[in-house]
Amino acid sequence: MATPQNDADDGNAFGYIPTLWITALFVALFFLVTVIHAVQAIYYRIWWLLPTFVFCGLGEVLGWIGRVWASQQPYNMNPFLMQICCTIFSPTFLTAGMFFIFGRIIGLVGPEYSRLSPKTYAITFLGLDLSALIVQAVGGAQASSADTLDGANRGARVMVGGIILQMVAITLYVLIQVEYLIRVFKDRPVHPRPNPIAATPKLTLTAPTQEASGSRTPNTDAGESDVEKLHPKGGVVPVTGRDKITKNIGLMLLGLVIATVFIYVRSIYRTIELLDGWNGPIITNETLFNVLDGMQILLAMATLNVLHPGWLVPVPSNRARQVTA
Repeated sequence: MATPQNDADDGNAFGYIPTLWITALFVALFFLVTVIHAVQAIYYRIWWLLPTFVFCGLGEVLGWIGRVWASQQPYNMNPFLMQICCTIFSPTFLTAGMFFIFGRIIGLVGPEYSRLSPKTYAITFLGLDLSALIVQAVGGAQASSADTLDGANRGARVMVGGIILQMVAITLYVLIQVEYLIRVFKDRPVHPRPNPIAATPKLTLTAPTQEASGSRTPNTDAGESDVEKLHPKGGVVPVTGRDKITKNIGLMLLGLVIATVFIYVRSIYRTIELLDGWNGPIITNETLFNVLDGMQILLAMATLNVLHPGWLVPVPSNRARQVTA
């Protein structure tokens, strides 16, 4: 790749020398949240968290190690390429995990309120996420192999296309999530609701027999029976999706919202950064990168450490097949 020329630091691809203590701090913090995610995934036996949340963390650790390296060798292109590729690709794995979590919530609260089944939902959004990752990888390869600055900028624009595709996936995810929750709270299912009678235990009422002591038999003409009181008008009152949203599910939804905001802010920043070119004022500003990229993904990962699906939306083994079907 051609070395972007910068007026302040000719031959330095960053346009600045990364601050050692800041880059080292990010390495340590990303390593910490990644280890916690790995332990949580193993403890709760949620194995898909390993190739999603944990992979994201490992990629961020490698990216920030590249920035530590660059703080010592700012004119070496290898750490620059290492950090830009890793920090661009890694959040894709985090969003994939978030798609899985919301699919799980759909299965727990009620698939009848969703236009897509949990399985279709997961396949659709994981496909978009994978496509975004492939486009970013192609752009990164094109930029790193370019012999001129124009060629490198063309690769950057391809990478931007991948980031925009990821933003489109996240936007659709948010819209579907909002519509789903509106339908749940207003009890407006898209599909027929499961038969509540099949899921409701039958109640057997045994009328007392007349005892020798002269006890009275029930007066069936006195009013509505016990069965009518429990099942008004001969039916069973269905349990709505709103009734199934527990405090824990609400906290999990809150965690997804917070993490989504952080990822959105980061995606907007990276889009503007790469469109501005390799030697633009945005990509050569270390503070902007630290705050709008590193800190956003770190906070998203930490949020999902605390508001974790393992304890907020666990799936018992006898229901796991139903939730993912």
